[in-house]
Amino acid sequence: MRDRRFLVPALLGAVVAVAIVLSGVGQESWERGYDLAVYRDGAQDLLAGRDLYLRETYRGHWFVYPPFAAVLFLPLLLLPAAADLLVWDAVLLGVTVWGTWRVFRSFGAALSAGLGVAFVLLSDPFREALVLGQISPLVVLGLVLGCLYGGRGGSIPAALSAAVKVTPALVVAALLNRQARRWFALPVVVVGAVLTLLGVLVSPRSAVSYFGGLLWDSARVAAPGTTTNNSLAGAFAHAGVPTWPALVLSVPLLVTVAVVARRCDWLDRSARVRFGLLVSLVTCLVSPVTWSHHALAAPIAVVVLFALGGSRPLVVLAGVPWLLPVLQWGPVLSETRPVSLLVLVVLLVRRRPRASVTPPGPATA
Repeated sequence: MRDRRFLVPALLGAVVAVAIVLSGVGQESWERGYDLAVYRDGAQDLLAGRDLYLRETYRGHWFVYPPFAAVLFLPLLLLPAAADLLVWDAVLLGVTVWGTWRVFRSFGAALSAGLGVAFVLLSDPFREALVLGQISPLVVLGLVLGCLYGGRGGSIPAALSAAVKVTPALVVAALLNRQARRWFALPVVVVGAVLTLLGVLVSPRSAVSYFGGLLWDSARVAAPGTTTNNSLAGAFAHAGVPTWPALVLSVPLLVTVAVVARRCDWLDRSARVRFGLLVSLVTCLVSPVTWSHHALAAPIAVVVLFALGGSRPLVVLAGVPWLLPVLQWGPVLSETRPVSLLVLVVLLVRRRPRASVTPPGPATA
């Protein structure tokens, strides 16, 4: 990185984010490293040949990722349990800074990109991920960066994201795009299938449990009415009404992804990034349960849309809910966050990049 002006705001954002996490502000119900401990348990069960989905935590949670994810978590067992969160968070911080920098640098100068990185690091989705030791930000970044690169190289992180968490597999809607089909979408399908098959071969009994029914059992995650659920189903549940309209609204959202995928100018990296963000935000809306750390694409989309210009007051308003600590503002955010996600989806679909911001790049970049 020749232009290092982004470092000051980015590093300040990192320092403040870590300080907030260490202070415990807004985190009364979070247990540090809780999700990371679930990952370790999954890796241990994999090595022992046990079904990954039978171990229940003392708080009533289970391992909810495909078997391939447990394979990725095996290196955690090489670390002492007392040090794994420190190492994990260091990796999470480094990858998030680098990944968001790569995205934002495509839309503006180094200083503004650094400010964007700081905004993401200060957002509640990232801070929650730091506390819990979550993998979700890496999944989101894998999807968005995969679309940014756009070619066969980009298909690898996108496929990894899909193999780890399934919902990013919606990115294969790019098969509808003639430009993207051969050089991106088909490799995503192939690589994702190989990685998923690897998990099946390593733990066939777990694979039968997962793909045979647990994948669709959202009750194992949480009830839709849980305060911190940011999905459409959560919004209806918080309002005290039936959640079935969320399923109805999911149809036009998924159709929108398909239409955008087909019309996306795959030679334009700005269009590719907006498509990747759209996929991530739509999966947050249509999933039965969406925690804050699942929605890192929201603050990323806020920065991208702000850089593109137009409707900036609305973009800023859509970004505010993602800065507030979810555990302190839960009753308020339970409705504003799904609305924010919908607003960001609409703006991503409508927005057209300025010609001077994102010059076209080859699909294999």
